Amino acid sequence: MALSFSINAAIRPQYQGKVGHGNKRFPDSIRNLVKTAGVPSLVSAPQESLKKGNWVKLICGASFEDVVDIRNLSLVYTLAGVDCIDCAADAAVVTAVNEGIEVAREIVNIRRPWVMISVNDDEDLHFRKAEFDPEDCPLDCSKPCEIVCPANAILLQKDKSTAKFSSDTNTLHGGVITERCYGCGRCIPVCPYDKIRVITYVRDAVATAELLKRNDVDAIEIHTNGRQTVPFKDLWDGLGDSTGYLKLVAVSLPYAGNFNLSLMNEIYSIMEPHLNCLNLCWMAAQ
Repeated sequence: MALSFSINAAIRPQYQGKVGHGNKRFPDSIRNLVKTAGVPSLVSAPQESLKKGNWVKLICGASFEDVVDIRNLSLVYTLAGVDCIDCAADAAVVTAVNEGIEVAREIVNIRRPWVMISVNDDEDLHFRKAEFDPEDCPLDCSKPCEIVCPANAILLQKDKSTAKFSSDTNTLHGGVITERCYGCGRCIPVCPYDKIRVITYVRDAVATAELLKRNDVDAIEIHTNGRQTVPFKDLWDGLGDSTGYLKLVAVSLPYAGNFNLSLMNEIYSIMEPHLNCLNLCWMAAQ
């Protein structure tokens, strides 16, 4: 059975700078600590884990784009021996994942996990952000949105710097920290003034194709709602020959009983002419 971890923790960097082979940034005490903690020295290759059914994937989040946290999460979970790190289809995010992986491999000689990006062909809950105007919020609001946000993606405060020079101190500033918001929606029902809205988006196929051609992404997960296959075909055609750089294509769709089989066959017929990678994975979520 495949296993996935969805993690959006706030881990702050202790080591910054460009990654390079032979870098001496890590003292022996750190390497010894990591080895003592039991970093797996022998782990199967990602494709072998797929075949055996013990595939483990870290899910950073299709909309989570805090590159500092993503870099550090990638470092830690590479050391833990995950098979794959799933992240947003954003160039800076992918760079952060790869940097975290390489830093981990500087500390301990361990095999690389696959880097996966997540994209969508239509509206999907994984691809959205919360949004509101903090100046519309009452000054005495208890800020429940800030309290319930698991990603620390909301910050509301008075603008003290302007308060000294302006009589208008009856507004809050800040709001949603876009790169940290991954669209969980917890803030929406707790807002007592119904000020929070959801912004959905679809990843651009052309931009995604260019990202794949950088050749530092190993896999892609395509989220489709399954209601119709036209958006999927548009996305797949837009990716073109960039799929030739991949080792794995995963298709995520809602569970719909017996209907899933016919839908999967239809999607496969769309993919087949350009399905150059060795592995295809189907995921049906209830």
